[in-house]
Amino acid sequence: MRALQDPSQFALRPTKGGRVLDLGCGRKKWQGSVGLDISPATDADIVHDLDAYPYPIEDEAFDVVLLQDVIEHVDDLYRLMAELHRISRPGARILIRTPHFSSMLAFSDPTHKHYLSLLGVRGLAEPGFAHYARTRFRVVSNRVDLWLPFRLTGLEWLANRYPRAYEAYFAFRAPAMNIRAEFEVLK
Repeated sequence: MRALQDPSQFALRPTKGGRVLDLGCGRKKWQGSVGLDISPATDADIVHDLDAYPYPIEDEAFDVVLLQDVIEHVDDLYRLMAELHRISRPGARILIRTPHFSSMLAFSDPTHKHYLSLLGVRGLAEPGFAHYARTRFRVVSNRVDLWLPFRLTGLEWLANRYPRAYEAYFAFRAPAMNIRAEFEVLK
């Protein structure tokens, strides 16, 4: 039961080797990574505003980029994705965690600018309107994490098996906690 309640099970971890960028690292930067954050009071190696482009990072510098509870704070998500594409090597992995729109976590922080669905996060990799972004990513995974009572009943499995039905009919009856996605950079 303790393992089911451990919040670290939802933390992002690099899924391949190489150079790691922890974007919006805060005070919990991934060990051995390069951290970038707007605040100098964090573990950041690079202090920079994520809404100021380009980032002070060379092209194709990273194999993994972690964005844990970050994208909901950024103004222009397609511009962010283009910048991630620029600073990532071919085949790099972009790992994202953001509160689901049905989560109390989405609305508990007044600095959040976006409230996303599984389809919305997928749309960052595969824009439905191609004119919004030229960069492309392959969706490796895109899943929702439900709160403990709903995980115990098997609803999380159903929500991830049938995401459109879950978000349309059940998201506010069985609220989610997070969306976790992994994209592969295509160049």
